[in-house]
Amino acid sequence: MGKFPGYKVVLKIETKSIVGYRSTDMELSADMAEATTAESTDQWKEYVPMFKGGKFSVGGLYDPTAGSDSSVNDIIVLLVAGTQVTCLHGGTTAGDVTQSAEGFIQNVKISGPYDDLASYTVDIQITGAVTPGTVAA
Repeated sequence: MGKFPGYKVVLKIETKSIVGYRSTDMELSADMAEATTAESTDQWKEYVPMFKGGKFSVGGLYDPTAGSDSSVNDIIVLLVAGTQVTCLHGGTTAGDVTQSAEGFIQNVKISGPYDDLASYTVDIQITGAVTPGTVAA
């Protein structure tokens, strides 16, 4: 079984990685409609997948002076404007698996605990289909 280090997984928004990221997440789900009937085997519930959806998330250390690539402050601008963005989640080396989708910035959170480093989280609600792919050579 192959292993893949988490630090090699990135979330790109409009071809830019957010600076200072430390974790990324992709969550996909399908609504389930119950299809149980009197004919269901041994009274086991049955389900049928219906509508699908998902979310991309990224979190990391907040740097309000970050100017290279894309800062969280740039993401706040996208949220306020309601801009639809293209996102890519996956590896960065040729041949690595990726998932891409359109989405909207749903949430930006910046935390500044008194006794720790400032951090951020960004959630992107996927709209439409997710497209699998690979990183080109």
